[in-house]
Amino acid sequence: QGRSADLVMDFFDERIQYRDFNFEDMLVGKKEVKGFIEDFTFPGLTFRTQRFDDGILSTCFTWEVVVLDAPDTIKGISFYEIDPTTRKVTYVRDVPESGIKPPILGKLARLIRPGLGTFQGVPIGSRPNGM
Repeated sequence: QGRSADLVMDFFDERIQYRDFNFEDMLVGKKEVKGFIEDFTFPGLTFRTQRFDDGILSTCFTWEVVVLDAPDTIKGISFYEIDPTTRKVTYVRDVPESGIKPPILGKLARLIRPGLGTFQGVPIGSRPNGM
């Protein structure tokens, strides 16, 4: 944030794969990722990192986004993986929380069917383009 998208793109490998849970499709390649970054770079948006895991070839960190002077923030977690040879980022997964607090549909669904509030993993490869 606050930097030119061109400068930020220097950190990404040409083969970058970027997944954001807000969007159905994965972004592939520097051109698509650059467009995404440019779309979400605007005045009044502050991105604050919070906690880091210091991996060697991968890491994750928690963050929050503040919009203007809004009292509530949107929190999330990101996972980054780098290529061991180029040392550039090859994979990103961003998982933001719901922007609606509390998430209305989730609360309603759990009232109707309490089992929906249970979080569990899915088999590897069960989603299109999933790893």
